[in-house]
Amino acid sequence: PEEVPVGNVPRSLTLYLSGDLTRTCNPGDIVTVDGIFLVQPYKGYRAIRAGLAAETYIEAQQITNHKKNYHDIDLTADQKTHLKKMSNDEKLYDKMAASIAPEIFGMSDVKKALLLLLVGGVTRKMSDKMKIRGDLNILL
Repeated sequence: PEEVPVGNVPRSLTLYLSGDLTRTCNPGDIVTVDGIFLVQPYKGYRAIRAGLAAETYIEAQQITNHKKNYHDIDLTADQKTHLKKMSNDEKLYDKMAASIAPEIFGMSDVKKALLLLLVGGVTRKMSDKMKIRGDLNILL
């Protein structure tokens, strides 16, 4: 994503995952995929319209996620003291929400909703091994 020039749309490619590879990454994650590049010819009416064109996809064999988890991040002592100081601020939530699109006046509720979307929720594992996703969905 950081290599896409401004104003251009990133290219996309269909990727099929199976077995243990499913649910290993989320939308927006930066991943490296090792797999097999395959061609699937169109069938029926689409084949007549497409001519010699066919759909291509990758059948994934391995996925490496480059996103670090919170427990993998190493903080310096200076960063830790700064975070500790920020955590004691009673208006931290309002300050962080105000820092989103500061050129737009007002709309604090929308900014707070976007802040919660960016931070995300906590994934919970229940006693019956059911996993509740902590990702938020917001409709503005």
